[in-house]
Amino acid sequence: MLQHETLASWMTDIDDKRKAWQVPGCAMAAIQGTDVIFCEGFGHLQKEAVNRVSPKTLFPIASTTKPFTALGLAMLAEDGLLDFDTPIQTYWPGFRLYDAVATNRTTVRDLLCHRTGLPRHDLVWYHTPLSRAELMERLRYLEPVRDFRAAYHYQNLMFTAAGCVIEQVSGRTWEQFTKERILKPLGMESTYFTLADAKKVGALAWPYMSQGKQVVEVPYLNNEAIGPAGSMISTIEDMTKWLLYQLNPEAITHAHLLSERRHDELRTSQLFSGSQPAWYPEIPITNAALGWFVQIYRGERVIYHAGNLQGFSSLVSILPERQCAIVVLSQVDNSRLPAVLTYEAVDRLLGIDQIDWHARMTEEAEKEESAKLSKSSRAECKQGWVLQSSCMGTYRHPGYGEVSIYAADDNYYMSFHDLRFLLSPIEANRFLASYEETYQLAIPITFLTDHTGTAISLSAKMEPAIGAKEIIFTRV
Repeated sequence: MLQHETLASWMTDIDDKRKAWQVPGCAMAAIQGTDVIFCEGFGHLQKEAVNRVSPKTLFPIASTTKPFTALGLAMLAEDGLLDFDTPIQTYWPGFRLYDAVATNRTTVRDLLCHRTGLPRHDLVWYHTPLSRAELMERLRYLEPVRDFRAAYHYQNLMFTAAGCVIEQVSGRTWEQFTKERILKPLGMESTYFTLADAKKVGALAWPYMSQGKQVVEVPYLNNEAIGPAGSMISTIEDMTKWLLYQLNPEAITHAHLLSERRHDELRTSQLFSGSQPAWYPEIPITNAALGWFVQIYRGERVIYHAGNLQGFSSLVSILPERQCAIVVLSQVDNSRLPAVLTYEAVDRLLGIDQIDWHARMTEEAEKEESAKLSKSSRAECKQGWVLQSSCMGTYRHPGYGEVSIYAADDNYYMSFHDLRFLLSPIEANRFLASYEETYQLAIPITFLTDHTGTAISLSAKMEPAIGAKEIIFTRV
C-alpha cells in the first residue's frame, strides 16, 4: 500500500491533470488485490458550480457497459442455455443482416469481438426515436464494408444485438437480467440504465464537449435504444465493486457468477484490432477479446475497455497478473484525461519509471486539432449554386429512415432524426450537410434527378468508414 504522503501527492497530481485537460469533474479509483487504494472524486458536477464530484456522483459509463453484456452472455452459456459458437438464429430466428452468409453464421463470439464486417453506422441510432426492437429490424438494410469475419470493425449496433440475444434466451429484458444476475450480487445499488432513473436518485455529472480550445456544456444523450452497448450510468464507488469482482472472481461472495474458465475466455484475444502510433512503443499491439480489449503495456497484459458518449469519457483497466485495476469516469467526450491518468497510475502501481503521458497526449491532441483546422480550411463550399425547389421534400432509406430537405431563414437544411444540418453548396446538385451543435458532422450529399430535373433520390456519406458506400435515400 502507498504511503499517506505519496497518496496525497498522487491526488494532487490527478486534480492538476484534470484542470490541465479542462475537465470540470472526474472520479477515479485504484485497486490492488482486495485493497481499494483510493476511490475519489475531483472537481465539480458542473462548471463554476458549488457541488463537488464525490465517489457517489453518477456518470454515464458509455461503452464500458459492454463487458457487463459480455458477462451476461457468458453466464447464460454457463447455464447451458447458449453456446458462443452456435449461430444466433438458433436462439433468435428473426435476426437478419444484409449479407445472407453473415445472417446464417453470425455467433455470439462474432458480436462480442466485432468481426461481422459491418462498420459503425452510428447515425442510425444517434438521436433515434426508435425502440431497440425497431433498430434491430433495420440491421438487414445496412451494408458491410468487409467480408464476414475478415476484419475488426467496432460496432455498437452489433453489441445491442448481443443484448437482444440475452433477452431472447432469458425471457427478460437486458436491463432486468443485468440487474438481477450481475448488479445485485455485486452490491452495485447505484448503477442505472436510464437517465430518468439516474436523475431521480443521485447527483449526476453534467455533460461537456471540447469545441476548439473551449469546453462547452451539451445536452445529455438518451441512448437507451442501444442500452447493451453503452447506456449504463454508475458511480466510481459502484465501479470499484465491479473491479474487485474482476480481480477476485472466485471470492466466496462472487462464486455463483461465473467460472474462472469462462472469465479467461472473455479475456482471450480473438483478433487484431489495431496498433498504437509509432511514438507509443510501450503499446505495440491491441486485440479484441469478448467484450474487452487486450493490450500489452510495457510488457504487462492489460484488459480494458474505454467509453465515450456525448459529454463523457471513461476507462476501465485490469492487470490480472499484477492484481491491480484502475477506473476513471470523466466529463468531456473523447477526453484523453482517462488514458493519461490510467497509464500514469499503472506506472505508479508497478513501481516503474513514470512516462509523462500528460505531455505526450497533450502534444497528440494539439496535432489532432491542427489537422482538423487544416482539413476545415480545405473544405471549399461555393456561392451561387441554388437548391432547386424540386429537391425539397422527404427521402427515405429502409435502414437509416427519413431525411427532409427544406428552406428556412434564407438557408437550406436537412433534418435527420431531430438533428438539423445546414446545407452549403459544393457544385450543382451537390451540397455539404453540416451539424455543429455537439459532434462536428460534415456529410456530402448529392441529389439525383430524372430527365425533367426533378430530384428522385439523394445519396449521403452517412458512414465514414473506408469502403462504405453512400446511403441512397429515395424520395417519398
